[in-house]
Amino acid sequence: MSQRPIVKLIDLLGQKWVLRILWELNLGPCSFRELQSRCDDLSPTTINNRIKELVAAKLVDRSEEAGYGLSPLGEELVELFMPLNQFAQRWSEN
Repeated sequence: MSQRPIVKLIDLLGQKWVLRILWELNLGPCSFRELQSRCDDLSPTTINNRIKELVAAKLVDRSEEAGYGLSPLGEELVELFMPLNQFAQRWSEN
């Protein structure tokens, strides 16, 4: 029996570093090397594995010219997480 899409999404988002990579790609498309420099605390293998999963989930697109970037679905997901990110920043300041 296959998982429902929401369950697959929750499983994917629960993996370590997935949200970090989505946040970084929200800054704009970049090559793998640029993504590595933005996420210098992650190993190239980790980034590569997460990127493959995000492309398979259709949250990230890859093009020869721009490299990796958020797909429309990925942009919508990041936009939905923005209020949570803002809340977390305010909460951590207290």
